[in-house]
Amino acid sequence: MTRAQWLRIHRALGLTMAVFLLVQALTGGLLLYRGPVARWIDPAGMVSRADGPVISAGDAVERAGRALPGYHVMRLFAPESTGATWFVQLRDKEGRAAYASIDPAGGAVRRAGGLFHFPVEAALQIHYQLTAGKAGMAVVALNGLALLIMAVSGLSYWWPKRNPARALAIRWTVAPRLVLRQAHRTLGVVAVAFLTIMASTGLLLILPELADGSRPAPAVVAPATAIDRGLALAQRMFPGSSLRDARIEGGRMIINFHAPERNARAVHRVIVTIGEPHIVSATPADRSGALWMTVLPIHAGNVIGPIGPALLLLVALALAALALSGPIMWWQASAQRRRFVRKDSR
Repeated sequence: MTRAQWLRIHRALGLTMAVFLLVQALTGGLLLYRGPVARWIDPAGMVSRADGPVISAGDAVERAGRALPGYHVMRLFAPESTGATWFVQLRDKEGRAAYASIDPAGGAVRRAGGLFHFPVEAALQIHYQLTAGKAGMAVVALNGLALLIMAVSGLSYWWPKRNPARALAIRWTVAPRLVLRQAHRTLGVVAVAFLTIMASTGLLLILPELADGSRPAPAVVAPATAIDRGLALAQRMFPGSSLRDARIEGGRMIINFHAPERNARAVHRVIVTIGEPHIVSATPADRSGALWMTVLPIHAGNVIGPIGPALLLLVALALAALALSGPIMWWQASAQRRRFVRKDSR
């Protein structure tokens, strides 16, 4: 394939997917520090006031249900750090979602409402499915595939026959539009390996979900005491592990405990019944076959420790810059061609 063909592919995909790439870059960068950012953006709704007795997980579920009549709790996330709140996901009979944050000290409902009452949760839903269910997931998957092809086509178009370092240099004395073109090229080449990893791991995370044809289990009302009994029973299987989240599905709970001994995103999983609690299954993280448990730490940068998310934040900003500069370059080139046509027609 010729360099001109690689360029046409790269340009066509870039212009088609620019908006989606920009959205993925901005939301993905924000989600790298999801908890701290949520508390910084919305301290009134997401920060504990610590002004009362500690409540149980069952109490948090019950209070969220009372705050949003007609909705049933589907999932409960434990406070991830000191000063954080319980975060509850709910759904009504029509499948509409709602959310609530509950103070673990005292049990006050800090915030309750729809998706956009919680900006960071909205960013997660946009990043993962564009808030459009399976159709949104399909667009996100196409976006990841397009980014992979753009990485290959851009690198193939740029690849110099000799002296790659010189081919990456930016000449700051030339016209601004040429500086922009050189900066776009250099930034893309420098970031291409990371962008390839992000796109590949993103596809590995979303394609299994996209292919899953199962429907959500019906929502049920689970009493606080039943939830607490189930969680206590599950905790016995992994006594040294802290709760990450619990999902209520029909007559059972799927409970995840943090498993940092495997990686920063791994979980031990226990499934218990709700009515007369007994353990259905218990799966330690090191025996789990869940693909996401291996791929997500790579996608989020946790695999290389605390520096990983900071590095990927820079990559996300680089992708945002590329998504903006590409269409600007195309517009500049089109405007210049139009000027030449007008001159020739005189």
